Amino acid sequence: MQIISHKNTALTICQRFFIEKSLELLYLGSIDSYRVRLNNPKSILEELKYCLQEFQVGRIKHFHTIKAKGNEKKAIIDEALSQLASNPNYLVFNSITQKYLEQLLKNTDEYNYKKVVSAIELLLNENPAYLNAVIDGLETLIAANDTTINELEKIDTSLNILFSELISKGFSKGFLYKLVYGIFVSSLNNGVAFSLHFTNFKTRILFLPSEFEIIFRIDTTPMVYDSISAIHNPNLILADDINDVNLNGRQAAELSSFSNTANARKFIRIKLQAADYFAALKKARSVLSEYLDVINLGLSDEFLMIHNRALIIDSRSPEKAAFQNNVNILDGKYRVEKDHYLDFTRKLPTILNNPNVQNETKEKIKSAIRYLRLGNQSTEVEHKFINYWIGLEYLFSNYESQNTINRIKDHFINAHSLAYVKRNTYSFNKAFGQLSGLHQALVPSFTVASADCLKNIAFYNETEQHLLTFYPLLGYRAMKLKQWFFQPGKQPNAADYLKKHRANLEVHFTRIYRLRNEIIHDAATNTNNEHIASNLRYYLTFILNELIDFFSRSAVNEASIEDYFIQNEIEIGNIEFNGFLLTELLDVDCSIDFIS
Repeated sequence: MQIISHKNTALTICQRFFIEKSLELLYLGSIDSYRVRLNNPKSILEELKYCLQEFQVGRIKHFHTIKAKGNEKKAIIDEALSQLASNPNYLVFNSITQKYLEQLLKNTDEYNYKKVVSAIELLLNENPAYLNAVIDGLETLIAANDTTINELEKIDTSLNILFSELISKGFSKGFLYKLVYGIFVSSLNNGVAFSLHFTNFKTRILFLPSEFEIIFRIDTTPMVYDSISAIHNPNLILADDINDVNLNGRQAAELSSFSNTANARKFIRIKLQAADYFAALKKARSVLSEYLDVINLGLSDEFLMIHNRALIIDSRSPEKAAFQNNVNILDGKYRVEKDHYLDFTRKLPTILNNPNVQNETKEKIKSAIRYLRLGNQSTEVEHKFINYWIGLEYLFSNYESQNTINRIKDHFINAHSLAYVKRNTYSFNKAFGQLSGLHQALVPSFTVASADCLKNIAFYNETEQHLLTFYPLLGYRAMKLKQWFFQPGKQPNAADYLKKHRANLEVHFTRIYRLRNEIIHDAATNTNNEHIASNLRYYLTFILNELIDFFSRSAVNEASIEDYFIQNEIEIGNIEFNGFLLTELLDVDCSIDFIS
């Protein structure tokens, strides 16, 4: 959680909350629980429709990918029902009612699913102005400045829907973060009306796509030049120089270096439509990759190097052209402090040299680390995705029992459920370290030396009562966690909190496995893989940390990954038997810091 210092001291609580929550949803360093969701009520119906159509033509083989068998299992239909229950969901129901659609989803099977496809098509056709409806609803909620938990939840829900919809329409998270920060933090000074800046924000996100020119620099051989030159595409130009480009300020110095000509150097200029400059670079990279894939078929031995920076020019303001790193950036920041790295480098050789750890287990860990590295070093998102997935498969594979995806669902969900409450509450507690001593003093229950305050309802009450005005997101987080953990007449527990989390993970792993199949079997490249690849990197990193910690302290002879899975089953089973008590979940011995 970022603690934002607002320049405009006259902002209302809901205005501050809008800003802080928006940045949290879009910030790449936010933990996955608090980043913008992949889907919203409209997009999950679009995904469901797509899956049903894929099932119809045989590309999805099993209907349980769409609707799970058994009440305890979850699939995409369950996510659709959950999203429809969002308050608000901003969908307009004219020809059919929401209750009727929900009933259709609950009763759908592999024989009557075509009716669901038709109903979804009808609903989507009646919601062409969905984005506008979300923006208008959000603006109304902010203006009301109702700071009860129910109304703050509505703003939270609306923001998730808004940014999910904008991303589905082609905006990049990086751009949206910079946009929100620039409009509402950097520029919103005292004496300036919030409404004026919100209007500017609306105007920008409702803009029609702009034309961008992206310039790549390549160094290669004449044979590759000739092959690229043979490509007939009016929007892709191979140039010897870029002398027509002029930049000012600090960008001018980089342009001078970037534009240096050489015998073995060309510039590839691609023009296209995009919502923002990050999105433009992503689309241009995809165009370039397609051409290079074809060229590589016949010229794989030829030298070719693409410069690690690219120039992006927006036709609306060419004078503001800027260079960007020519890489795909995933969400998630991982702790790499020296002490943590040294701890990792101490533990790993101990495990690999331990005769009590099975050789198969050692090989699986080494392979998973290798594929984590390969994923991190890959330039294409699809390659990142596949490498992270292979790393997970190595750790969870077992040729003597159930298939790997079911083992991942069972054993990973157990492992992550053990750590989930501790990770999220510790993240909440960590935010207090960014507060001034004056604001920390407003919460007497807060303790710097330990996290015992997280077990105490007084801590959440004091945070809500005394910090909501100054830091609305922090106050809201206290309200939400208190609502989950402290229920009247019950011991503090996280039973409902974990039930929801486990269901979400099961649905998401089903989606990931479907996308894995699309990439491997159909060479799909049009999926929202940055979001999924970010999740996969986190999952692989998390489980590697857990395994390394387990084997570094295990005294079991012939210790294997199966021993780790069995221990988790026993531990989560015991905690569940006791009612998922908060005290027990916060005392779980687990990794909440991660290797990179």
